[in-house]
Amino acid sequence: MDDPIFLSITIYGMAIVISFLVAALIKGIVVALPLLRRSDGAQAARPGAPDGTAVPPEHVAAIAAAVAAIAGPRHIIHIEDRGRADTWSAEGRRIHQTSHAVAHTPRR
Repeated sequence: MDDPIFLSITIYGMAIVISFLVAALIKGIVVALPLLRRSDGAQAARPGAPDGTAVPPEHVAAIAAAVAAIAGPRHIIHIEDRGRADTWSAEGRRIHQTSHAVAHTPRR
């Protein structure tokens, strides 16, 4: 029993078993959470509440009025999705980096 190889194989086997048990526990939690959320959502639904996907126009108007009152005479210049802004900055970086590129034309 004092063999170091047997001891290391035993410890390695125990680590594998514990890892599988932890993975099974995590999988159970991942499967159970949507089921709990679905059952709570059905009971907590209030009649007349918005579905959460769209903001009512009254709220948009109230928020716009509050922003206008705080910002004063300023105005919004540009509104754009965040995903499109990445395209502009990436294109700008590409143009800047290629402007410094060494020309690969043969010299005469």
